[in-house]
Amino acid sequence: MMTLAMAALTLTFALGQDVKQEAKETANQVGQTAKAAGRKVSRETRQASRTVKRAAKNTGNDIDRAAKNTKQDVKQGTSKALNKTERKMKKAERKLDNSK
Repeated sequence: MMTLAMAALTLTFALGQDVKQEAKETANQVGQTAKAAGRKVSRETRQASRTVKRAAKNTGNDIDRAAKNTKQDVKQGTSKALNKTERKMKKAERKLDNSK
């Protein structure tokens, strides 16, 4: 009977050790999974931040380019208008001189 009790106790102790080891491994895996998830969130956040930063920079560049183009368009339009006015004035002067 004593041998049987000792065998049962040894078996129970061995099973308890297995359960304890499995619990440690499970806890370790849970910890690794949580760390991996945290790293992934961090990567995704950095990537999203870079994307937003690039978009803001591109928008700023687009606005700057549009402002420069508008300035050049106004400058060219003004020059064309002045040239046209100058040609009309010369034409009017020639007509005035010819009419004398």
